[in-house]
Amino acid sequence: MVLMVYNSLTCQKEEFKPNNPHEVLVYVCGPTVYDSPHLGHAKSAVAFDLIRRYLKFRGYNVKLVKNYTDIDDKIIKRANERGINFNQLSEYYIKEYIEIMDLLNIEEDYKNPRATEVIDYMIEMIQGLIDKGHAYESNGSVYFKVDSFPKYWGLFWNVSEEELKKFIEERESDTRDEERRYGLTHEGAHTSEIEEKFNPKDFALWKKSKENEPYWESPWGNGRPGWHIECSAMALKFLGETIDIHGGGQDLKSPHHQNEIAQSEAYTGKPFANYFMHNGFVNIDNEKMSKSLGNFFLVSDVAKAYEPMVIRLFLISSQYRKSLNYSLENIEQAKKNYEKLINTIQKINDSPTVEKESEKNNELIKRIDSAKKNIISAMDDDFNTPVALAEIMSLFRELNRAIIEEKTEINHNFKENIFDFITYIDKIFGILPQLKKLMEGGLTSVANEEDENIIKELLEIFKETRAKLRAQKLYDISDYIREKLQELGIKIEDK
Repeated sequence: MVLMVYNSLTCQKEEFKPNNPHEVLVYVCGPTVYDSPHLGHAKSAVAFDLIRRYLKFRGYNVKLVKNYTDIDDKIIKRANERGINFNQLSEYYIKEYIEIMDLLNIEEDYKNPRATEVIDYMIEMIQGLIDKGHAYESNGSVYFKVDSFPKYWGLFWNVSEEELKKFIEERESDTRDEERRYGLTHEGAHTSEIEEKFNPKDFALWKKSKENEPYWESPWGNGRPGWHIECSAMALKFLGETIDIHGGGQDLKSPHHQNEIAQSEAYTGKPFANYFMHNGFVNIDNEKMSKSLGNFFLVSDVAKAYEPMVIRLFLISSQYRKSLNYSLENIEQAKKNYEKLINTIQKINDSPTVEKESEKNNELIKRIDSAKKNIISAMDDDFNTPVALAEIMSLFRELNRAIIEEKTEINHNFKENIFDFITYIDKIFGILPQLKKLMEGGLTSVANEEDENIIKELLEIFKETRAKLRAQKLYDISDYIREKLQELGIKIEDK
């Protein structure tokens, strides 16, 4: 079977062929850590986790790097509003992001670099771009010359060479108009301190420091990196000059990924990434979920009402590059589907087995084999999770009908095959992390897992209550709570 992947660079599906037949190098644009992760962030994380899992399932060693943008205008603004250092703010939200990733069963990445850890390499890249004539310093800042990279305007456009040539000619005409309007020249003369660029479309590689902002020393003065150079530097440093897949949200195509390609290829002289893959959005009332629009749902809030694997199942219910509409009806359907899977697995696990062979058991085993092939066929078609999940649900409905409704006796051969299948699908979809518990002799039901979460929350309430009582020197009541919890086998130590 051939794996077909939709490549945003060519706007078509292509056979996936990594540079190394045994290894896949992936870079995914991670979060800007100035606030809590919402469902939109979770969709991107789950989408590329699923892609990684499937590539590993197919036998590749996958190195996935996902960064943290920990220096940015939004981070500085939020930190100043709270009266804290930008590092404190970013550290808090990185920790929270990691907790959410664990909650959603996201596998550990190869590397999770922070932008502030590789600023020396960014400075090296920027100087290299200046030396090659692709960038220039202006009033303490450094800008990339977009016109020095001829294919810049054609990136992520499905256009012919003739159409692109015509567009570039029109673009150059517009640029000359803009230069006259802003009083700029290619020699770098400026009539306004506001406009430091040779071309209004040039983008910042290095930003001159402003008052009350963090800064780093550089050959061009104190400042900080631009957003685009951060991702290029981290991708090149940790994965090499040409990677297999570059991923991120659809909204990053232009200008972020456009700029990344330009500066990376101008610096190395080599292709930056062979495939660009972009995940769709989570929408609310058919509008993109966004903090700026104020229409977002935090993952932590949704997880209070729904088991984390229900959220994961909901997020993969649409293909990774398609948008997904968040509604009570849609996530409730994901919950029902998840409970059907868990309950059927539990019933099969609890059912006694017989030694004898039967035609019905053989038919069910054939159906399991057929489901495997159909799932692989769907996933090979650009990771088509809706079709793959529909096949899983169809199989489990048939199993439920045969074993529960028709009271079919199952033998060891069938049971071995169905648990092999469950292991098989979990490697790809990551929605059954409780599988190990089941194989070791008992799966906790969904309801009991919810009770367990409630117990954890109650223990947090007890802990907070005791802290407040002790702060008010009400030690007798605090000790009473501790003694009662110890009677239940819960030991508390005050440190």
